[in-house]
Amino acid sequence: MFFSWLKHRRRQNLLAELFPPTWLKILQQNVRHYPLLPSDKQAMMQAVVRILVAEKNWEGGSGFIVTEEMKVTVAGQAAVLVLGLDEPYYFDRVQSIILYPTAYLHPSKYQGLFLLPDRPIMGEAWPRSPIILSWHHVLQCGQNADRGRNVVLHEFAHHVDGLDGDMDGTPPLEKGQMKNWYRVTEAEYLGLVGNARRDEVSLLDHYGASDRAEFFAVATECFFEQPHALQQRHPELYGVLRDFYRQDPATWIPDANLNPPLPLGEGSGVRADRCSDRKRNRRCQTTESTVSNSGSADALFAEAYLLANDGRYDQAEQLASQVIRFNPTDDEAYALRALARVKQGDFRAALDDADQALHLRPDSLDALRSRAAACIGLHRYEPAKDALDEVLHCSENDAEAYYLRGLAWTGLDNLKRAVSDFSLSLALAPLSADAHYHRAVALQKLGRAEDAEADYQKALQLDPQVVRRPV
Repeated sequence: MFFSWLKHRRRQNLLAELFPPTWLKILQQNVRHYPLLPSDKQAMMQAVVRILVAEKNWEGGSGFIVTEEMKVTVAGQAAVLVLGLDEPYYFDRVQSIILYPTAYLHPSKYQGLFLLPDRPIMGEAWPRSPIILSWHHVLQCGQNADRGRNVVLHEFAHHVDGLDGDMDGTPPLEKGQMKNWYRVTEAEYLGLVGNARRDEVSLLDHYGASDRAEFFAVATECFFEQPHALQQRHPELYGVLRDFYRQDPATWIPDANLNPPLPLGEGSGVRADRCSDRKRNRRCQTTESTVSNSGSADALFAEAYLLANDGRYDQAEQLASQVIRFNPTDDEAYALRALARVKQGDFRAALDDADQALHLRPDSLDALRSRAAACIGLHRYEPAKDALDEVLHCSENDAEAYYLRGLAWTGLDNLKRAVSDFSLSLALAPLSADAHYHRAVALQKLGRAEDAEADYQKALQLDPQVVRRPV
């Protein structure tokens, strides 16, 4: 209670001070929304900027020096999200904001369905962790040079999404909003999944098809950056976002204020926590209704993908099989089923699926990875290595491919190359227990017992179950 009073008093003192003229100039230049806002909303933005600049822990990644301009710019862009609230919100749960000079590669434990982005990341928002941003992209977005995208809005939308405990694409809603929210956003998300799978042009960035958390963040960007286009092409989605944010940006942002959106761009590094059972059940009911009404292969594929990411490979295999029955030429469904079968140890069936996917789409990196993993499971190390050479020729920052090729080299008894590939994998994803463990095995065979023991202990520290998992 006492500390809350102190914070409140400190904020009152900050807000009583004259807003610095240099900061005002920064907002006018680097926050494109600011000059378009009515005066009362401009005052609200200034208040949020005041508090965020003063209270957040601002850090530079890789020795980058964070300036006053950077703090004011980020704070101003983030403030756009909360201008519709009756009570001010200062992103109290965000403790730190880290800025890099430009996009960066992030070593991540999470690799999804053998997928590690080989593109630089321009922002991240992990649960209960700092928000990380690329200053180059922050400035581009704020000066209307990034054609409809805004990395600050995207990452802070993830934070807002997680205020109820789950980063799952459903932010804290009022009770009367929930039913319509789930109905509209689920249909729109599955529609975007279909657009992305068929490589169709869409207003919403295809990155939003990655999962529902990314869909919410991408939709938020579009709502504030291209409100007229969203209102015209996706009126129901615009409506639920308008009700949630309590803002109607189409009324204060001039039409055609932006250039057309670019194609799919660099991604966010965020990965959401698993959602609560209550939300998962509601979501599954909505999806089942959508599938039963329309027989949507896209809806089935989206659920299969999420089940695989959740480690529920038997269910993912079943849904991928249904997608294939809908469309026997769906290369992505074959690649996904191949992965699910690899994870369950059904290597022969996985190899057949991977080969079918490659027959339908010879450049599918997912299918090549799954083919390699299946070949390793069948002790066919040379074709596994060949497939991974192809992957790494196209995607040189693919941690999973280096890890798998390390397994192939181990099978071929080329232990020095195996250690080299495991090391490359760990340079990109240092929290991989499997890579540490199998490098330990190779090092032990090379007689480097001390190095092997260090890797082995690291693997156990990261995951005590790593020794029990099949290769």
